[in-house]
Amino acid sequence: MKKNQTYRIGKRLLLFRNIFYLMATFVVVTFYFIYDYLNILPGLKGAPLVAVFILAEAVILVAANAWCRQVMAKSSYTLTDEALEITMGTNHQSLPWKDFTRAYYGMPDFTTKCPVFYEVKGRTFRPNQYLDEVWQMNREIVRRIEPYAEIEEGLMRKIEAFI
Repeated sequence: MKKNQTYRIGKRLLLFRNIFYLMATFVVVTFYFIYDYLNILPGLKGAPLVAVFILAEAVILVAANAWCRQVMAKSSYTLTDEALEITMGTNHQSLPWKDFTRAYYGMPDFTTKCPVFYEVKGRTFRPNQYLDEVWQMNREIVRRIEPYAEIEEGLMRKIEAFI
């Protein structure tokens, strides 16, 4: 009997949040200069205009941070003795180990950190790529589905190379 292991979304999502912060700041500053140049409301110039755009920037950043924290708090993958339990917000899904039929290393793309795919009941499944320790989780999944699924030759070696 293995103990339950829970994996959560973390550092990778925060990295993309920080990239979003930079992009949002660039967009807000650009709109400030465009608005200032067009002089749409002549009474709104100087310090009041700067204050409006700083407030807009603060609202955007606070909303993005709140969204990230909410996603991180309500998302998890738990490996139990019987199944992979996936919770994303209010949605909960249980994938029994015996329902896994295949595991393989797929084609990586721009958004993929860990291109390990599974077939479960005829459907392709790829774990969330923003999970902390996604490679370790895939190693544990492969170990648990070995009795039930066809595992691509060399898959475990590829996974171990990234841990």
